[in-house]
Amino acid sequence: MVYVPNAGLEYLARYSGQQTAGYFGWLALDDGTTVEAAGTTALTSEITTDGGERQAAVATYEASYKAVWEANYTFTGASFTIEGCGLFDQLAVGGDVLMVHLFAAAKNVDSGETMELIMKLQFARP
Repeated sequence: MVYVPNAGLEYLARYSGQQTAGYFGWLALDDGTTVEAAGTTALTSEITTDGGERQAAVATYEASYKAVWEANYTFTGASFTIEGCGLFDQLAVGGDVLMVHLFAAAKNVDSGETMELIMKLQFARP
């Protein structure tokens, strides 16, 4: 077994969202019940219209080995009940998923509303 020291954890967190080949940089919303499981490869019912489609994320680093992805959505022409979200490696539906999340409570949004989505991934040792 190998051991990743603090400097390695910081490196992983800082560069996991950077624009290099295969980087994860697109946030997606789900109006189905996203499955948080090891075998998850896609969102249950990804939103693909009316301002809810995948957005390019701004990736940053936060203290304590956290990678952070943020995107803003402006909904137009439809209302949604958002149940979860995911981080992907391409703009088009499909691709590889780095992480998914099912919200504790659904988020209802109407046309004309905006929403900021922030996903964080903390790198740590077991």
